[in-house]
Parts: sequence; C-alpha cells; structure tokens
Amino acid sequence: MGVKVTLTVQAGNGDLSRVEAEADTYEAAKVAAETQIPDGSKAIAIRTA
Repeated sequence: MGVKVTLTVQAGNGDLSRVEAEADTYEAAKVAAETQIPDGSKAIAIRTA
C-alpha cells in the first residue's frame, strides 16, 4: 500500500479543483501529483492518506 497525495489546485481565475496521485513514498506521490497541475494553476493545499 502506497501513499496517496491530494493537491487542492487554484486556477488563475480562482476556480478550485483537486489532483491526486499514489506512490510508494510521499515524495514520489507529491511529484506525480504536481505533474498534473494545469498550466496557470498552483497548488494551495496538500493532503496525504
């Protein structure tokens, strides 16, 4: 069982969405989730499970 990271993402227009990824380590899951952030958006919160 791996680590699941969920990022709350804010678009340039203020809309919020979430992206998530799972990997063996927190670091790998975070990197995998960050690759899913759309251009012009930024992560504003990180959750793990």
